[in-house]
Amino acid sequence: MADPAPLPPSMPPSPPPKSATTFDRITSQSKWYGDKSQKNRTVYVRLKSAQLILAAAIPVVSVAAASNPQRWTSAGLGALIGIVEGFLQLGQYQQNWLLYRATREALKREEFLYSAGAGPYASVDNKDGLYIERCDAIMSGENSKWLATQQQAASEKKS
Repeated sequence: MADPAPLPPSMPPSPPPKSATTFDRITSQSKWYGDKSQKNRTVYVRLKSAQLILAAAIPVVSVAAASNPQRWTSAGLGALIGIVEGFLQLGQYQQNWLLYRATREALKREEFLYSAGAGPYASVDNKDGLYIERCDAIMSGENSKWLATQQQAASEKKS
Protein backbone atom coordinates (compact mmCIF):
# COMPACT_ATOMS: atom_id res chain seq x y z
CA MET A 1 0.00 0.00 0.00
CA ALA A 2 1.44 3.35 -1.01
CA ASP A 3 1.94 6.12 1.49
CA PRO A 4 -0.65 8.84 1.20
CA ALA A 5 0.50 12.13 -0.23
CA PRO A 6 2.06 14.34 2.41
CA LEU A 7 -0.13 17.08 3.71
CA PRO A 8 0.89 20.59 2.74
CA PRO A 9 2.51 22.53 5.53
CA SER A 10 -0.07 24.31 7.56
CA MET A 11 -0.30 27.99 6.96
CA PRO A 12 -0.13 30.20 10.01
CA PRO A 13 -3.40 31.92 10.65
CA SER A 14 -3.55 35.26 9.00
CA PRO A 15 -3.51 38.15 11.45
CA PRO A 16 -6.80 39.94 11.89
CA PRO A 17 -7.19 43.16 10.01
CA LYS A 18 -5.59 46.09 11.77
CA SER A 19 -8.94 47.67 12.48
CA ALA A 20 -10.30 44.46 14.10
CA THR A 21 -7.38 44.42 16.52
CA THR A 22 -7.99 48.06 17.33
CA PHE A 23 -11.70 47.45 17.85
CA ASP A 24 -10.88 44.52 20.15
CA ARG A 25 -8.58 46.77 22.15
CA ILE A 26 -11.27 49.43 22.49
CA THR A 27 -13.79 46.79 23.54
CA SER A 28 -11.42 45.33 26.13
CA GLN A 29 -10.60 48.81 27.47
CA SER A 30 -14.28 49.61 27.75
CA LYS A 31 -14.85 46.37 29.68
CA TRP A 32 -11.85 47.20 31.90
CA TYR A 33 -13.39 50.57 32.81
CA GLY A 34 -16.68 48.86 33.68
CA ASP A 35 -14.96 46.23 35.82
CA LYS A 36 -12.75 48.76 37.62
CA SER A 37 -15.70 51.03 38.22
CA GLN A 38 -17.61 48.19 39.87
CA LYS A 39 -14.62 47.13 41.98
CA ASN A 40 -13.96 50.67 43.21
CA ARG A 41 -17.65 51.17 43.99
CA THR A 42 -17.74 47.94 46.00
CA VAL A 43 -14.64 48.82 48.04
CA TYR A 44 -15.88 52.37 48.62
CA VAL A 45 -19.33 51.25 49.80
CA ARG A 46 -17.87 48.58 52.10
CA LEU A 47 -15.34 50.91 53.72
CA LYS A 48 -17.85 53.73 54.06
CA SER A 49 -20.36 51.32 55.60
CA ALA A 50 -17.76 50.11 58.11
CA GLN A 51 -16.95 53.71 58.95
CA LEU A 52 -20.62 54.53 59.57
CA ILE A 53 -21.10 51.45 61.76
CA LEU A 54 -18.03 52.29 63.82
CA ALA A 55 -19.14 55.90 64.24
CA ALA A 56 -22.60 54.79 65.34
CA ALA A 57 -21.10 52.34 67.84
CA ILE A 58 -19.23 55.02 69.81
CA PRO A 59 -22.27 56.55 71.55
CA VAL A 60 -23.76 53.10 72.13
CA VAL A 61 -20.58 51.93 73.85
CA SER A 62 -20.42 55.16 75.84
CA VAL A 63 -23.91 54.68 77.22
CA ALA A 64 -23.73 50.89 77.63
CA ALA A 65 -20.95 50.88 80.20
CA ALA A 66 -19.72 53.59 82.49
CA SER A 67 -16.62 51.66 83.45
CA ASN A 68 -12.98 52.29 82.61
CA PRO A 69 -12.78 49.74 79.71
CA GLN A 70 -15.54 51.69 77.96
CA ARG A 71 -13.12 54.58 77.49
CA TRP A 72 -10.70 52.34 75.63
CA THR A 73 -13.44 50.86 73.50
CA SER A 74 -14.64 54.31 72.46
CA ALA A 75 -11.07 55.39 71.74
CA GLY A 76 -10.49 52.23 69.69
CA LEU A 77 -13.64 52.78 67.66
CA GLY A 78 -12.63 56.38 67.02
CA ALA A 79 -9.19 55.23 65.88
CA LEU A 80 -10.75 52.68 63.54
CA ILE A 81 -12.87 55.41 61.97
CA GLY A 82 -9.71 57.36 61.25
CA ILE A 83 -8.02 54.29 59.76
CA VAL A 84 -10.98 53.56 57.49
CA GLU A 85 -11.01 57.18 56.33
CA GLY A 86 -7.30 56.91 55.63
CA PHE A 87 -7.89 53.86 53.42
CA LEU A 88 -10.70 55.70 51.63
CA GLN A 89 -8.44 58.66 50.90
CA LEU A 90 -5.45 56.52 50.01
CA GLY A 91 -7.36 54.39 47.51
CA GLN A 92 -9.45 57.24 46.07
CA TYR A 93 -12.18 54.64 45.57
CA GLN A 94 -15.09 57.04 45.17
CA GLN A 95 -13.26 59.29 42.72
CA ASN A 96 -11.99 56.32 40.68
CA TRP A 97 -15.42 54.69 40.69
CA LEU A 98 -17.08 57.82 39.31
CA LEU A 99 -14.31 58.52 36.80
CA TYR A 100 -14.22 54.96 35.47
CA ARG A 101 -18.02 54.82 35.27
CA ALA A 102 -18.16 58.09 33.32
CA THR A 103 -15.51 56.80 30.90
CA ARG A 104 -17.29 53.48 30.45
CA GLU A 105 -20.58 55.23 29.74
CA ALA A 106 -18.91 57.58 27.24
CA LEU A 107 -17.38 54.60 25.43
CA LYS A 108 -20.74 52.78 25.40
CA ARG A 109 -22.40 55.87 23.93
CA GLU A 110 -19.69 56.11 21.28
CA GLU A 111 -20.16 52.46 20.39
CA PHE A 112 -23.92 53.01 20.08
CA LEU A 113 -23.50 56.01 17.79
CA TYR A 114 -20.96 54.13 15.66
CA SER A 115 -23.16 51.02 15.38
CA ALA A 116 -26.20 53.09 14.44
CA GLY A 117 -24.27 55.32 12.02
CA ALA A 118 -25.68 58.29 13.91
CA GLY A 119 -24.30 61.57 15.19
CA PRO A 120 -20.82 62.28 13.88
CA TYR A 121 -20.82 58.93 12.00
CA ALA A 122 -23.81 59.78 9.85
CA SER A 123 -21.93 61.68 7.19
CA VAL A 124 -18.28 60.56 7.14
CA ASP A 125 -16.48 58.21 4.80
CA ASN A 126 -14.05 56.72 7.33
CA LYS A 127 -16.33 55.72 10.21
CA ASP A 128 -13.79 53.26 11.60
CA GLY A 129 -11.06 55.88 11.82
CA LEU A 130 -13.39 58.41 13.42
CA TYR A 131 -14.57 55.83 15.96
CA ILE A 132 -11.00 54.96 16.93
CA GLU A 133 -10.02 58.63 17.24
CA ARG A 134 -13.04 59.51 19.37
CA CYS A 135 -12.59 56.49 21.68
CA ASP A 136 -8.91 57.31 22.04
CA ALA A 137 -9.81 60.89 22.98
CA ILE A 138 -12.23 59.62 25.63
CA MET A 139 -9.62 57.27 27.12
CA SER A 140 -6.87 59.90 26.96
CA GLY A 141 -9.14 62.38 28.72
CA GLU A 142 -9.81 59.84 31.45
CA ASN A 143 -6.10 59.26 31.91
CA SER A 144 -5.52 63.00 32.31
CA LYS A 145 -8.37 63.31 34.83
CA TRP A 146 -7.08 60.31 36.78
CA LEU A 147 -3.58 61.77 36.96
CA ALA A 148 -4.95 65.13 38.12
CA THR A 149 -6.99 63.39 40.84
CA GLN A 150 -3.94 61.47 42.07
CA GLN A 151 -1.79 64.60 42.10
CA GLN A 152 -4.46 66.53 44.00
CA ALA A 153 -4.74 63.74 46.59
CA ALA A 154 -0.96 63.68 47.01
CA SER A 155 -0.78 67.44 47.50
CA GLU A 156 -3.62 67.31 50.07
CA LYS A 157 -1.70 64.65 52.04
CA LYS A 158 1.37 66.87 52.14
CA SER A 159 -0.61 69.83 53.51
